[in-house]
Amino acid sequence: MGMMGLVSSCKDDVEKPKPTLKEEAMEKLTNTTWKLDRVTVDGVNQTAVYSDLTLSFTSTAYNSTNGGVVWPASGTWAFTNEQATVIKRNDGVDVTIQELTAQTLRLAMPWETNTLKPGRVESLAGQHVFTFVK
Repeated sequence: MGMMGLVSSCKDDVEKPKPTLKEEAMEKLTNTTWKLDRVTVDGVNQTAVYSDLTLSFTSTAYNSTNGGVVWPASGTWAFTNEQATVIKRNDGVDVTIQELTAQTLRLAMPWETNTLKPGRVESLAGQHVFTFVK
């Protein structure tokens, strides 16, 4: 009986493999709604242009609200490197993850087109840096 207790306690001591950077990033990125806190375009605050923008991610897809043409309502994505610092959307846009914590997501991406709708700017050309919070 004493040997059985010794064997079972050894099984409990086995360490789980450390998660990869991709797994850690996926855990933080998914299953939550990210709300826009601030956006700059070429260093200038343009938060009002993208007001009420939200993003949510699954392991292979994303959804946005109020993203205009810069963040389509839905699409797919994948990490492009093992460090989980760049994602490629299905529309070919590369998005750099500048910061990803349990509470903050900062994404950077180039956008080449000004888009105007009657009475509203839909998008601005330039280097965008989006800061989201939970």
